[in-house]
Amino acid sequence: MGQIKWIKITTDIFDDEKIKLIDSMPERDTILVIWLKLLTLAGKSNRSGYLLFSDNIPYDDEMLSTLFNRPINSIRLAIGTFKKFGMIVVEHFSDSEKEILYISNWEKHQNIDGMEKIKEQSRLRVERYRHKQKLLNNKKPCNVTSNVTVTQSNAIDIDIDIDKDIIPPLPPKSFENEKCEGDLISNQNLKALGEKYSEKEVKTAYSFLKHLIKQGKQIKDPLAFLFTLLKNKTYEDITEIEAQRQKKENEERKSKLQLRKQRELDNFLDKKTEEIFENMSQEEVTEKVSEIKKTLECDEKLKDGLALLTLKAQIRKDLEFQRVNTS
Repeated sequence: MGQIKWIKITTDIFDDEKIKLIDSMPERDTILVIWLKLLTLAGKSNRSGYLLFSDNIPYDDEMLSTLFNRPINSIRLAIGTFKKFGMIVVEHFSDSEKEILYISNWEKHQNIDGMEKIKEQSRLRVERYRHKQKLLNNKKPCNVTSNVTVTQSNAIDIDIDIDKDIIPPLPPKSFENEKCEGDLISNQNLKALGEKYSEKEVKTAYSFLKHLIKQGKQIKDPLAFLFTLLKNKTYEDITEIEAQRQKKENEERKSKLQLRKQRELDNFLDKKTEEIFENMSQEEVTEKVSEIKKTLECDEKLKDGLALLTLKAQIRKDLEFQRVNTS
């Protein structure tokens, strides 16, 4: 994947509240340097703000320690600080427990949607060139090697080798204005993506894109973002996400129901205990309190009060026992 040659750093970066909070910490210089290094590394990786060494290998603490030439404890301190302030988010690959770091609001530091759109336009432009060359030389052996350089504000340099592969029919151009109401991407564009990825991959990534938007993520160019998800395989099966969400909701609902039942039972037992105690005769109460006081080892001034509490506890315990035996 081509590297981004620059990232956006605003002149008021040190006026940001989170940066100010970090600047008040003892290890502020180390943490701020690591933050800038993370931003530049994410730019070099050019994976939509995800810190990935390759498509399926995320950067871990030890790798960052080596790359940044900083002690691993400093790396962990910085990462922990960034997590706390929401500057980075920890996500997981859909098929493993591998953790992947993602720079929150990456669009503030790099116009990722614009860059992905530029790369996709460049890819289509090169494909059209290859297709034209193939048509011109369809009866001759093609051993042409050409270097095509595409530059947008010195952001990307792409070298393309034209080989002897058979060029398939080009996918249709963007029909973004022809999408159905309520859809993020037109069927034509989804079909074009289906030329490179399987139908299942496109549907799964598209559902995940809708899920992200529903959760409040701001995406300027859904088509470019979907292409990035497919290319980097950084999407998840929304059916699994929904299943996990439903399972969690069911567990929370069950827990709340059990808690409510327990509270209702406690209230019932407390009320019933008071009723039984009030209906006891004075002689019966005095007799039972006297028996209980004999078993207590405490100051005589406290025995009367403790004996009454113990008597009520015994009444409640008898009620619980009767309820268990009759249920």
